[in-house]
Amino acid sequence: MSAPPKPPKGHRRTANGWRAYGRVNGQFFSKSFPFETALKVRKDWRHDERARLRALHLGVDVDLPPSGSLQGDVLDYLALVTEMPTLDQRTYDLGCWVQALGAERPRRDLKARELTTVLNDWKASGLTAGTCNRRRTALMHLWHRLDGKSAPNPLRDVPRFREPDALPRGRSYRLLERVFKVMVPSKSRARLKAIAYLAIAHSELKRVDRNQDWNRKAGTLIIRGRKKGEGTPTRVIKLTAKGTAALHEMDRQAAWGRFSNSTLHRIWGAAITRVREDPDDGIPDFPDIRPYDLRHSMGTEIYRLTGDLKAVKEYLGHASLKTSERYMHAAVAAGVARAAAAFNQAHRPRRPRKRR
Repeated sequence: MSAPPKPPKGHRRTANGWRAYGRVNGQFFSKSFPFETALKVRKDWRHDERARLRALHLGVDVDLPPSGSLQGDVLDYLALVTEMPTLDQRTYDLGCWVQALGAERPRRDLKARELTTVLNDWKASGLTAGTCNRRRTALMHLWHRLDGKSAPNPLRDVPRFREPDALPRGRSYRLLERVFKVMVPSKSRARLKAIAYLAIAHSELKRVDRNQDWNRKAGTLIIRGRKKGEGTPTRVIKLTAKGTAALHEMDRQAAWGRFSNSTLHRIWGAAITRVREDPDDGIPDFPDIRPYDLRHSMGTEIYRLTGDLKAVKEYLGHASLKTSERYMHAAVAAGVARAAAAFNQAHRPRRPRKRR
């Protein structure tokens, strides 16, 4: 007898019926429905509730948005990109524009000079160049989706801020293992180890299918491409011994599927606190390490061992070598190390001769 079909995302079967649920900007919502309720009805409610909460987060009136206003166009745009992985962040960024320019302001009256002034004000208030550029991208994408890429767009004449070179935050595996050691076996620990030893992003780990993607005999793992930014192609990596062990721990903990990034951050942060405050072997000055740094750590280690930037790009699934270049700053290539050793050998101080 075949198993019943899996419910769609955001819908769960309960003892008394169906529950539709979701989360918008950290706010959880849900509603119960009788068993006989059609799936379309549940989906429509979930879509409308997400739109309502996004509008509340923007601080706008969801019932009567003025026609052609910035507020109305933002809501129309958000309805078109409901499957965007970073939808909550995009909602927040557009909400900042609505607050800065006015909800009822006609969007087509906005000029590049005014938008540049708003961005400069944000930058002067202390926001980073990356944050300001992300908000610029959000508004530009709204123009593209509503008017088309070839239509006039004032954002084209708004310059981007120069962002500082991104430095890697890779850490030594000796430090990472110290944190793993104080963690109790759990789904979160299994996922964190997988990120550390597969060089896999959070979103990629959520999409791994243990039966279709993990080839135990060949020792390989298929990692589905990401949609973030320019997107990345699907790739196949060769598993290390530590990577294979991490997948087996995922099996033991039944840790496959979707999970909460915030939960992962909370448990990882608590483990670092225990390392610092351990009464027997505490390390008060233990560095701050984020869960995403685990993926960076493998990229840094690969470059340190091989000196091959292309290998880093392929293993981590970067869209370009430019992204991979940040790992060069944290790992001294073998050739550089040999050059330094040769210099030391040529310029080592001479010992004075002993007089007889």
